[in-house]
Amino acid sequence: MKIDSLDRDDERLRHLVAMYAVLNATNEAILRATVAPELYERVCHAAVDGGKFRVTAIAIPDADSGAIKVVAVAGTQAQKIGGGAGISIDADSEQGQGLVGLAYRSGVACHSNDFLNDERTRPWHDSARRGGIHSGAAVPLLLDERVIGVLVFYSIERNAFDAETIELIERMARNISFALGNFAREAERRKAEQALRESEEKYRNILETIEDAYYEVDRQGNYVLVNRAFCRMVGYDESEVIGRSYRDFQSPEVAVRVLKAFNEVYQTGVPSNGYDWETIRKDGRKVVSEGSVKLIVNADGEPSGFRGMLRDVTERRKVERALRESEARFRGLTNLSTDWYWEQDSEFRYTRMDSRHTNVMATQRSFLGRRPWETELEIQAGGGWDAHRVLLDGGESFRDVIMYRLLPGGRPYYISVSGEPVVDNEGQFLGYRGVSREITEQKIAEERIQFLATHDGLTRLPNRLMFSELVNHAISTSQRHKRNFAVLFIDLDRFKFVNDTLGHEAGDRLLKEIAARFKQVLRASDVLARLGGDEFVILIQESEDSEQIAVVARRILSAALKPIMLMGQECRVTASIGIATFPEHGQDEQTLMKNADIAMYYAKEEGKNNFQFYSTDIKTLSLERLTLEANLRHAMEHDEFSLHYQAKLDLKKGSITGVEALLRWQNAELGSVAPNRFIPVAEETGMIVPIGKWVLRTACEQNMAWQRQGLPPICVAVNLSVRQFADENLLGDIAAVLAETGLAPHLLEIEITEGMVVHHPERAIKLLTAIKAMGVRLAIDDFGTGYSSLGQLKNFPIDTLKVDRSFIRDIATSADDKAITEAIIAMGKTLSLTVVAEGVETMEQEAFLREHACDEMQGYYFSKPIAADEFTALLKTHLQPG
Repeated sequence: MKIDSLDRDDERLRHLVAMYAVLNATNEAILRATVAPELYERVCHAAVDGGKFRVTAIAIPDADSGAIKVVAVAGTQAQKIGGGAGISIDADSEQGQGLVGLAYRSGVACHSNDFLNDERTRPWHDSARRGGIHSGAAVPLLLDERVIGVLVFYSIERNAFDAETIELIERMARNISFALGNFAREAERRKAEQALRESEEKYRNILETIEDAYYEVDRQGNYVLVNRAFCRMVGYDESEVIGRSYRDFQSPEVAVRVLKAFNEVYQTGVPSNGYDWETIRKDGRKVVSEGSVKLIVNADGEPSGFRGMLRDVTERRKVERALRESEARFRGLTNLSTDWYWEQDSEFRYTRMDSRHTNVMATQRSFLGRRPWETELEIQAGGGWDAHRVLLDGGESFRDVIMYRLLPGGRPYYISVSGEPVVDNEGQFLGYRGVSREITEQKIAEERIQFLATHDGLTRLPNRLMFSELVNHAISTSQRHKRNFAVLFIDLDRFKFVNDTLGHEAGDRLLKEIAARFKQVLRASDVLARLGGDEFVILIQESEDSEQIAVVARRILSAALKPIMLMGQECRVTASIGIATFPEHGQDEQTLMKNADIAMYYAKEEGKNNFQFYSTDIKTLSLERLTLEANLRHAMEHDEFSLHYQAKLDLKKGSITGVEALLRWQNAELGSVAPNRFIPVAEETGMIVPIGKWVLRTACEQNMAWQRQGLPPICVAVNLSVRQFADENLLGDIAAVLAETGLAPHLLEIEITEGMVVHHPERAIKLLTAIKAMGVRLAIDDFGTGYSSLGQLKNFPIDTLKVDRSFIRDIATSADDKAITEAIIAMGKTLSLTVVAEGVETMEQEAFLREHACDEMQGYYFSKPIAADEFTALLKTHLQPG
């Protein structure tokens, strides 16, 4: 028994010796480490190298995620736990119930002497068993009494952590925490020292940048700090000033006055400002300065010296003396004039402002002691104040320099200023003197004239002249900086119609409103101008790509399309936009504008209310349009027009009940020209009016020809253009054609679009009523695409409603188109109108229309437009049952 006891004592002694060796090794590591990461590494290796522990690690939570992070590890199993080995400090997780998590949250050391049978360590039993780990301990690391991490030990022995061992590893943890505290304090000390150095450097830099002289003296009056301005003022280097008394640079009389000022500040603690401080320069000249004194106190609140600022006023005092000598003479002169007389010192500060004006005192308060650029005045000259200061520094005279400011309330105030330098008998520059006079009314008139020369009087936008200058400037800038920009040429569609029907006052209001809308959707850097009439242009600065330009164009189109109330009527206009970009579409202003204009005309040809980028293809199309227009002017005299006829089928009876006459053009040079190409040109040029008369007469004559062939009478429909609808001879032309051809009026149907009637409904109702009184039928074509509503139809004497083909096209698949078509048919029935569906091309479309009781259909599913003789055969096979 005694031998066993001795063996246990020896084992315990060896254990303690080993532990103290570990403690000593870690303490030595702590002494050698200089930063926390190094400390962690040294401690872990020292603990393992002592032979007591298989693995030692330090784990610290990640500041961002809160997950545990092993920052240092040593031992044979170090690699397996280097990433954290699934350790957590989260109390809600199983991995957070281990020794590390418990020690971190509780701030108390935790250990397990039977690691493989401890329920708390169950997540790590497999890895511990493979590594031969049988005991473990975790000790919190503290910094400022706050747990910042955990010191972890693993041993291959069971019961490796008795009370003495725990005490020793806790001591190790406290030593580490102490070292961490020292590191933190050392870091704070270095930070404070760095901040102090930076503060002193900043303080010194500020002193060196100020124009006035700065000084500091100790309680005995010896200089301890001066800036460069002080050295310049006295003519000594800093090394010749520091350590010497202020008395060495002054006469005895002045030194006595300065000492008195110091004593007063010392006794009262109140700074002194504005006393004279006369200094004797190194070259013997005297410098007169205005100075200040302020007491300096140390950290204990005890006076340690004085500081202050000195401003050299030597020259100013000379000027003041000269001014006093001449004041009587100049005062008499200024009282004779309505102009202002002023004087400046050698630093260009105003020293005198005189006039017989009533507000002399207020003006003097605003200007005296200040340089012109330090007042509220701005200068209207090339180079601004900088250029004017160069002129003054050169001592040059100046005449009629314009300066201005805004008075309270925003009223501008302009003055014309002239001045000349003042020198003494020795040619020494003393300053400036001069006169100024108010020219506000003259400048306002000049600016108004200049504005009118460069801006549009109606919209106040830049005009063609100014826009041309801006484009040329943009070209120069873009060439220099390798940038792109774009020019948008905009023409308002249907503006002439609004202007002609509602009057010029309404047209002007429309242009101003459109201009305001366009400005709202543009960037501040973009330029909007009006060229005249309904033409606008936009300069888009620094355009990145075509999509960016397209976005702007879409905004312009959207802004133009919004309704506007004019003369009690809701009106809409659209815009056609042509776009040319620099340098792709032109490298000079004239080419860019021409190509943007070409693209705009192409946008109109494409149906208006769209934008087009310029391209060589568009230019070709533009030339083609000129050719088309030239040939169109001779089409009638060359008998190049013909009519095709498209049948209207009664959906109930299956018989032809009407026909629509459609214009066709076959030209020897151009071949067959599609209506959507030549009709817009005819509309714009006005040729549509005589062409429309020809169509009306030819359709009526053909109707009579069919009747003479024994075919039953059917109604022929003729489309009426906008220009024809506005033609004052329209009623006479219809009556004349009916009389000449002998066609019964009820066998003629005039088709108009809803857009023709919404802008001037009173005139439309009057005109349509007159046509209806002749017995002629009336139809609304392309219904649903304009701006009117179904409810407005009751105001017009309409017989037929034609549903636009855009709703019929997707009627089988689009719920919206189905709903719209159903609503039009239902309302048409309610108003006792014949409803005709255009563009029917499929069996499904026909079935839908028949199911919903549409009266008639028209489209390729039954018959495309065909020549008169072909229609004769078609009509014979689809006669209405008797």
